[in-house]
Amino acid sequence: MKHARTIAVSLALLLGACETLPGAATPGMSSPAAIPSTPISLGDWRNASEAATLQAFEQGVMRRYDAGLPIAAVSSDLRRNDFNCGAAPPRAEGNRGDPPAQVCRKTTTANGCTHTWQVHLFADGEALTRPRGLYDRRCGNDGLLGGPG
Repeated sequence: MKHARTIAVSLALLLGACETLPGAATPGMSSPAAIPSTPISLGDWRNASEAATLQAFEQGVMRRYDAGLPIAAVSSDLRRNDFNCGAAPPRAEGNRGDPPAQVCRKTTTANGCTHTWQVHLFADGEALTRPRGLYDRRCGNDGLLGGPG
């Protein structure tokens, strides 16, 4: 009985050590195959408030794209979902912060309002470090995220 407990503790420690070794992690979201094939959820933009739609979209983007994914795989998935992707504009002199590597945008007009979803892809080289989902609703000539107004 004492030996069985010792063996169990030893195995637990050994498995814990393996998890901290580089390359020992199990394949997960860092594989492009881990991106769901389902359409991106844009939130309940037809019925919900702008804030609720933003929150739902933002959380959905963070769940869908985990750090470590290739930027090319993420932007490809966004393009399959009718987003237009391109390099982020250059950082203006004096601006602070961490500029995204790419910005992907989708715009829809319904009921006299323009709805814009953006995904900012932050990267370290070719790997995603974090995504950021944004949503904006403008009715009339209010202006959009980076658009006319």
